[in-house]
Order: sequence, then structure tokens, then C-alpha cells
Amino acid sequence: MPIIRQIQSWFVLPDFRNFGTISRLIMTGILALILYPLISGSNESYLQQLYTQSAWAAPTLLLILIKGYILVSSFPRLIESKWAVLVFHLSDLAIFTLINCVVLGERMHFWQHFFLFNIFALGFMYSEASRRYSLAPSLSEARLSALTARIRPHFLFNSLNAAISLIRLRPYDAETLLENLANLFRAQLRDGSQNSTLGQEIEWAQEYIAIEQIRMGHTRVQVMWQHHAPDDAETPHLLLQPLLENAVFHGIESTHRPGCVSVLTTRQKHWIYIRIENPYVPTESQENAKPHKGNSMALHNLKERLALMYDNDAVIKSRQLDGIFRVDIRLPYRKKSSDLKNLFGG
Repeated sequence: MPIIRQIQSWFVLPDFRNFGTISRLIMTGILALILYPLISGSNESYLQQLYTQSAWAAPTLLLILIKGYILVSSFPRLIESKWAVLVFHLSDLAIFTLINCVVLGERMHFWQHFFLFNIFALGFMYSEASRRYSLAPSLSEARLSALTARIRPHFLFNSLNAAISLIRLRPYDAETLLENLANLFRAQLRDGSQNSTLGQEIEWAQEYIAIEQIRMGHTRVQVMWQHHAPDDAETPHLLLQPLLENAVFHGIESTHRPGCVSVLTTRQKHWIYIRIENPYVPTESQENAKPHKGNSMALHNLKERLALMYDNDAVIKSRQLDGIFRVDIRLPYRKKSSDLKNLFGG
């Protein structure tokens, strides 16, 4: 029904895995507890009111955070379900009732606390919905920027010319090059809003490197792979290929000399770490300059995508060392899952 859909669009389930969301929720709760005694009109002292409200609000918020983290981590698609807000809010009310009536026995002020709890919970979900919708135009723009920056025209034309020149002399290499190129462009045409897995990203990156090795030679383009992170780790769509394209273009092709690109992936506790290094030989005019414009633009687009997808949970940094350009990425470790795709009609 249109009215129900409209109401559902007003609220979203917060991502309890995200540190930024948890921080906003805790800070909003603390601010509400600090301000409420100032406007309550009660004859009790400020500190007494603060203690009284914190006695039920603090444990309720803590249990809701624990419950939300466990459920969302176990069933990631709950966030996308259209009934998730209702189910979670009802379970939050059950936690509130348990703390307020059973544990603390605050039956005298139950309805007052019930009203305050609902105003706070629904208000926070509404603010998260407003924040998400306000980012929608930027997200679309970031996807478009990422799409246009993924594969450079010179790479496409050079790869096709290389395939044409290899058809008679080395038909197997020509066939391999065209198959990998087709797979890469098939990946380009996927919906940019879909997430991928680290294993799939490694596969696409290896297909891209195979094209460059056929085109420029295996001795000139070398890659050292150290993949120690889980293949099922969720990542943004086409995370690695643009970075490797930058590494090959700026670190090897533009220098007209052989070079080795290093790709390292590891998992430490709840984080995935990715490091990409490529040779960097600046000219005299570039020694004190920033990275190449095309390189910095691709990094900026990726940084924007990570911020929109993971808030401040994801980090990307780049720096120039002695003859090396390094990109470090940190992502929260989340398993790519589709087991609850149809849960609650989502």
C-alpha cells in the first residue's frame, strides 16, 4: 500500500556493524540524557534526574547495541528488508520493557519512559534515513565517476591492437587476451551498487594483469601476489582493478622500464587490509609534486565510494616512499551473504 511504503521510507534500520553509526547513537543518547532534566520541569535536582533516567536508558541502549550487532552481523540482509525496522523496533520495546519493569520495577513511570524511548528510537531511525537519502545524489555521482575512471581508453585500444597483431603469430595469446578483456567489460556493466567479494576482485585483477603481460611482455610487467585474506570478504564492486591499472600505467608503462607490482591482502581480527605497491620514479619537476592527476582522481573516487559504503569504518591512504608508491586500504570484514534475501519479504 502507498501509505505503508511512505511510512517505511521515513525510517531505516541503522547498521549496527558500523562504528560511525554506533558513535552517533551513543552520542545522541548521552546528549538526550544531559538535556532532558533541563526541560522536564521536575522539582528533583539535575543530578538526581540524570541518575534516574540513566538507570533505565543506559542498560537498554547497551542491550539494543549488542542485539543489533549480533543480528546484523549474522544476517546482513536484514538491513535491506522492508519489515526489518518494525521487527527490530518491537524487539527493542521488549528489551525496554524487560529493563524498565522487570529489572528496575519502574511501573510508576513506565508510560513516561515508554514515550521517551519511542521518541528517541524513531527519531534516530528517521535521522539515519534522512542522512542516507541526502547521500543518494553523491552516491550516484560517485558511481558514475568510478565507472568512467575504471578502464582508460588507451588501454582498450592498445589491447585490441595487440590482439589483432597476435591473431596470426600467437593465436592462443590473442584468444586469452580477448577473453579476459570481455570478462573485464562484463564486470563493468554490472550494477555499481552491488557489492563483490575479495576473491572475485582478485580474479578480475589477475585477468587485467594477464592482458597487460600479453600486451607489454611478462618480463616487463611482473606482479607479486600475497593473498592471505578470506575470499568471501565483502568489498566494493571493482575495488582492485582500477588501482592495479594505475600501478601499471603510472609505475611501469610511463617509465618505459620493467617493474614489479606488489599486492598484499591480510585479515586481522575484524579487518581486511589491502596494500598495493608499484615503482615510482618521479622526474625532477615531479619530485616535490603530488601524485599524477589521473592517479589522484582515481584514489579520490575510491575514497568517496568507501566513505559512502562504510562511513568511517573504511580507510584508504597513499604515500610515496623511496622509489615506491603505496596504497593502503582497510575494510571491515563482512562475509558476502545472500541467505536472507527473501526474509520478511525483502
